[in-house]
Amino acid sequence: MKKKGSIRIYLKQMRIKSWMKNLFVFCAIIFSRELFEWNKLIQATVLTLAFCLISSAVYVMNDINDVENDRKHAVKRNRPIAAGQISIPSAWILLICLMAGGLLLALSVNPSSFFLAAIYVVMNILYSKWLKTKVVIDCFCIAAGFVIRVMVGGTIVSSGVSDWMFLTVVSLSLFMAFGKRRGELNIYGPGKTRDVLGIYEINFLNGIIFMCAGLAMAFYSLWSISQEPNLVYTVPIVLFIVIRYLLQVFSGHSEADPTDLILSDKILLIACGICAITVLILLYGTRLP
Repeated sequence: MKKKGSIRIYLKQMRIKSWMKNLFVFCAIIFSRELFEWNKLIQATVLTLAFCLISSAVYVMNDINDVENDRKHAVKRNRPIAAGQISIPSAWILLICLMAGGLLLALSVNPSSFFLAAIYVVMNILYSKWLKTKVVIDCFCIAAGFVIRVMVGGTIVSSGVSDWMFLTVVSLSLFMAFGKRRGELNIYGPGKTRDVLGIYEINFLNGIIFMCAGLAMAFYSLWSISQEPNLVYTVPIVLFIVIRYLLQVFSGHSEADPTDLILSDKILLIACGICAITVLILLYGTRLP
C-alpha cells in the first residue's frame, strides 16, 4: 500500500484523467469563432480549471458516501478512500478546498458562470444522495453535467449556445450515459453495484443508446450546416467516432466510461484528434495565428 496521505494518493482521488470531460467548456468558444480572442481564451481556461476542481470535489463526495459499497466492489475498493489511504476527515477537507476553489474561479469570470457551477454542485449532491437510485433520471443527471459545462462556456461568448449545439450535446451526453449503464450492467449484472441496474434491462438500453446516437448525428449534421457549410465535411468523421464508440460499448470488456473508452482505444483517440483539427481548420482557416 502506498504511504497514507501522500500527494500521489490525493491526486489519484481527484481522478485527473476524468478532467478530459471538462473540455466541453470550450465548445461554445470554439464554434463561435472566438477561440483566439485572448481574454475569452483565458476565461475559458479558467472556467475549465474551475470545473476540474469542482468535478474532483464531486468524486470525493461520491466516494465518501459510497465508501462501504466501494469496499465490496472488485475495482472500486482500490480507490483511496475505500482502501483507507485517505481518512474520511481528510477527504472532507479535500472536498471543501476543491469545491471552494472551483466556485471562486467560476465567480472570478462572471456571475452567470458561478450560478451554473452552483447548479452543477446542487444537482450532484442530489444525485449522490437520492437521484442515482432513480432509473432514467440518473442518466439525465449525468447528461445534465455535460450540458452545464457547455452552457458555462456559453456565458463568455457573444452568441451564447445555439439551439443545435444544445440539442447535439443533450443527445450525445445521453448516448454516453446510457452506454455507461449498459457497460456496468453487462459487467456486474443487475443490482450488484448500483440499485438502478436491477431495473435497467439490456434490450431497453440497447434501444435508447441507438436512438440517442441517431439523434446526436442528426442534430450535429443540422448544426454543422447551419453553423458553417464546410463543417458538413466533418459529419463522416463524427459518424466514424460514434460507430467506433458504439463498438467499444457493445464489446462488453469495460464499464463503458467515456474517458476510459476514448483513452484506451488508439483508433478512437486518433479519430477524435483528426476531427478536432479539421473543425479548427474549417472554422478558422486563415484566422489561425
